[in-house]
This record gives sequence, C-alpha cells and structure tokens, in this order.
Amino acid sequence: MAGKKFLNPITRIVLCSIGMIVMGYFLLPAIQSGDYGDRTTIARALVFLAFGVLLIRSIAGIWRRTD
Repeated sequence: MAGKKFLNPITRIVLCSIGMIVMGYFLLPAIQSGDYGDRTTIARALVFLAFGVLLIRSIAGIWRRTD
C-alpha cells in the first residue's frame, strides 16, 4: 500500500485526530437535532468512523513497531 510509507506514523495519528475533531464538530449538532436520516449526516458519520479506524490502525502500527 502506497500510503503506508508515505507519512510518518505520528503524523498519521495527528491527521486522524484532527479529522475526527473536525467531523465531530460538524456531526454533533446534527445528531443532537435528531437528523439521523440526512445524507450529509450519514456521510459525516462514515468519514468519522473511517478516521477512527485509521487512527486505531496507526496506533497499533506504532505499538507493534511494524512501520
């Protein structure tokens, strides 16, 4: 995978954290208002989950020292 060696693992963790914060900032008001079926809310939730998965994989990569 090309992106595996493209960024430093610490940089990936920082970028994923920033992405989750930004998506959470936009996702929280939609969830609080009860807009679960809106396409934008669903897309934001999927992007938030993707950033979370990438964050966990980056932390696991550092933990195992495979990078």
